Amino acid sequence: MRKVVRILNNIPLFKKIFSIFFVFVFIPLLILSSQFISQIDYYINDKLHSQLENASSMTISNFKKAIELAINLAYTVYSDPRVIETINTRYLSVEEFYDAYEKNIKPILQNARILYPQVYQITIYSDNPTLLNADGLAFLTDEYRSFFQKGGKNLYVLSGLENEKPYVSIVLNLNFYEQYVPKYQHSTIKKFLRIDLNRVYLNSILSTFRQGHVFIADEKNTVYFSDILYYNQVGKLDDLLKEVKNQTIVFERQLSTELPYFQNWRYIITTDDGEISKELFKHQRIYLTIVILCFMLAFFALFLITNSVVLRLSLLAKHIKKARKQQFESIKIEAGKDEIGQVIEEFNIMAQKIKELLEKEIKYKLRQKELALEKKQAEINALQSQINPHFLFNTLETIRMRSMLKREFETANAIKLLAKLLKRSIRWENDLITIEEEISSIYDYLEIQKYRFGGKLKFEIDVQEDVKSIKIPKMTIQPLVENACVHGIENIKGEGKIVIKVFKEGDMIAITVEDNGKGLEDGMVTELLRSIKGLTSEKKNSVGLKNVFRRLELFYEKDFSFDILKSEFGGLKIAIKIPFKRDFQDAIQSVDS
Repeated sequence: MRKVVRILNNIPLFKKIFSIFFVFVFIPLLILSSQFISQIDYYINDKLHSQLENASSMTISNFKKAIELAINLAYTVYSDPRVIETINTRYLSVEEFYDAYEKNIKPILQNARILYPQVYQITIYSDNPTLLNADGLAFLTDEYRSFFQKGGKNLYVLSGLENEKPYVSIVLNLNFYEQYVPKYQHSTIKKFLRIDLNRVYLNSILSTFRQGHVFIADEKNTVYFSDILYYNQVGKLDDLLKEVKNQTIVFERQLSTELPYFQNWRYIITTDDGEISKELFKHQRIYLTIVILCFMLAFFALFLITNSVVLRLSLLAKHIKKARKQQFESIKIEAGKDEIGQVIEEFNIMAQKIKELLEKEIKYKLRQKELALEKKQAEINALQSQINPHFLFNTLETIRMRSMLKREFETANAIKLLAKLLKRSIRWENDLITIEEEISSIYDYLEIQKYRFGGKLKFEIDVQEDVKSIKIPKMTIQPLVENACVHGIENIKGEGKIVIKVFKEGDMIAITVEDNGKGLEDGMVTELLRSIKGLTSEKKNSVGLKNVFRRLELFYEKDFSFDILKSEFGGLKIAIKIPFKRDFQDAIQSVDS
């Protein structure tokens, strides 16, 4: 073991690092990458098949809806008393028959052709000898009787060739309905409804599947519906698959699971295998590019790191040799902040003169003393900030008591309200207060302003009971009222009026403050609102409004509105809407930070 260590110690650091990289990093990652690529191929292949299945399911679902509408049409005709009565009646003349046909049969057929594009033809077959062949009506010959009785059920699907043309028809036995109608329970007339499906329309639905082809075949493997079939074209499934090149069957399902009347029918989904291979190759190429790029970047980074380490260690060894000869020279390079850089920095420090070390020590001690003095001053300032409010409140209380003694009750009350306001502003404590507490503070403020303006100021406060206990950010409404007093009421002659309303509006709380001051022009209102919201670099006054908007942003993010409108009293109206319910935990942390 010692021999191995000795050999390793004799190998240059540069070679050791690169050997470790190639043996323990590059080669294992190369092996893992090949395994990972195979797993990626499997995952992508599975994902592509899943996407194809989802896309084809939508197409088959649309096909199913079209067929179900045709079946619903059959049942609509089947349950129409007018149709049963017309078919069972024995007519004495041609005119009588055509009157009944025009009245009862023809409107149904015309509506069906307009509303149901998936229906090619509707025909009612009956062995009533008094009926004549007409559009949608035909005599039930023995040939058709045996043809219709193939299904053996009340409703079934028939397919094949008729007059060398392919057909897929929904057949409904109309006699089944008569057993529930006493009038026709003993009727001997046989009746069948045949609805020929419009294969061109249904094939157009299948053509919406863009990732491949769809084939719908019967039990004899004959394809009647497909996006590649033309008007009267049908074909065997194997022959059609040969016609479309490079197609792979993705899956096939029984159509009866979607449409029960299509017994032993199935639908087959194919896709271009070249597209799958192309998609797989695309992902392989992207991954290989990433792997190669990562290896190149890793190699380049390793080269830079190794070169940096070797270069600095060589330079450090050179200066240590000089230090043996009492030549203490600083290593004048950008050493960095890693372990080697720290060693170089420590070496440079040791190489400095004793005087420089002493100067640094003295400077350090002076700095410690300065910090101690600053801390002491901060403590003194904090103590003073606690003393000053008490002095102020005691002074205001003294003035209030003297006013009471002099029977100046209005002045005493104003001083009392001012003291309450100052206590609220100095003792901030919580960032959130109830609307009732905020309104109480506003009431005190307006009473003080009323004392100042005398009879000039009138105010109204209307707060719904439902919102009084809701918490909002402190100083949300009061700055709006202050703004109305200073900029609205102060500059007008005559009586000033301020109206404050707080009420619930849906799942929001609406807060409005309006006055009858001079107001602003529309352009100035817009500029003021833009300035408050920080949408313009132009500096304007209204610091209080900006602070309100900023606090609302911190607490409600984007779930609030702030608007400045013209008041119906002539001045301005500030309207705020905030959520009725709000979790303030994140907002409080944001404000604290």
